[in-house]
Amino acid sequence: MKANLKQPIKIDRLLANKYGKKVFKGGTDPLTELVRTILSQNTNDTNRDRAFESMKTAFPTWENLAAASVTKIAASIKIAGLATIRAARIMKLLKVIYKTQKKYDLGFLADWPDNDIKQYLMQLDGIGPKTTACVMAFSLGRNVMPVDTHVYRVSQRLGIIPPKTSVAAAHEYFAGFSEGLSLYQFHLNLIAHGRQICHARKPACAECVLRGECNYYEKNNRRQPQAKSRATIKL
Repeated sequence: MKANLKQPIKIDRLLANKYGKKVFKGGTDPLTELVRTILSQNTNDTNRDRAFESMKTAFPTWENLAAASVTKIAASIKIAGLATIRAARIMKLLKVIYKTQKKYDLGFLADWPDNDIKQYLMQLDGIGPKTTACVMAFSLGRNVMPVDTHVYRVSQRLGIIPPKTSVAAAHEYFAGFSEGLSLYQFHLNLIAHGRQICHARKPACAECVLRGECNYYEKNNRRQPQAKSRATIKL
């Protein structure tokens, strides 16, 4: 069934008017993006970036990193949290890539179709649909939607994705919009909206440019009918 793009296109336009148009102009190489996304899991962008820079300072090349111990890698990315778990995951990832490619490089993915990229990345230990979509969107320029907490929350409130849709299923649902929308722009502007207006607690609905398209606003701000006074009730 072809996705109904009328509402998403209108929302995308409203968001672009508020937060600006976004155009993909190239990104980091796929391995760098993959490791950066692993570091971003359950932390903020600032801590992710600090952890990645600290790691690259300690281990300037992928070969240096692969030769290091998990303990030393964990020490270099401590600011991101869950350092030992992340370090072990990165180490295992590098070993798998080198075993199949004989080098630390995922550049070959640029020539692959979307479904093959998804299958390759998703079979790596600890790599799920969001991380896969981040590599595809921000490194390879593919028209996919990484669904983070902001995208998921705002999309549910707006009614873009059906009720009770899981995060994993939301990635597939957004794929249906790829022929009519720049999911790169939609992703970035949904995040901006989630951070600035559509907060998890106490969303600033009065300031929201999407009120007319929002199920959450309609449900929570619908005027309640006034009760009739006793004096007007006929017995």
